[in-house]
Amino acid sequence: MFDRAVTNTAIRYGVTGGIVSFVYIMILALTGFENAYDNPSEYSSTFIFGSIFTFLALKYFKKFHDAELGFGKAFKVGLQTTFFLAFTAAMLLCIYSVFAGEQMIKEYIILSQKRMELTRQELLQVMGEVNYKNAYQNLNQLNAYILAQISFVNRMVVGFFISIVLGVFFRK
Repeated sequence: MFDRAVTNTAIRYGVTGGIVSFVYIMILALTGFENAYDNPSEYSSTFIFGSIFTFLALKYFKKFHDAELGFGKAFKVGLQTTFFLAFTAAMLLCIYSVFAGEQMIKEYIILSQKRMELTRQELLQVMGEVNYKNAYQNLNQLNAYILAQISFVNRMVVGFFISIVLGVFFRK
């Protein structure tokens, strides 16, 4: 069940991808282009670096460990790489937020509340009045740990689909 080559490859490329993704998000945040928690920076880093590092992990694994790579094992390598990438990026973002990113969290909450106010009518039709008020009030309770969890889940969901696509691409 436990395949050391799969795990070692996933750790190597996942952790590296997580660090690179975190650095990318911090560059965007510190230069003022995007808030570190906002969807554009989150999804752009996930799509770009998740795809690149999963591809590199699968390419390395196929070249050095299993030339006859099937879909199942390719998916396993891709999903484990995604897990380590998501975990590393979320943990680094959480650590940064706890020690130095409190202002970015406040900016993100204000930005999210403004978006909710701008799209109030549409959200009321979809969510209803009670759910809208609860969601609006819950924004004030966001902290570094909750945002790290959201980041991890978003990266895992996107990485799941990237792993499927690349698993099909790399199968024998």
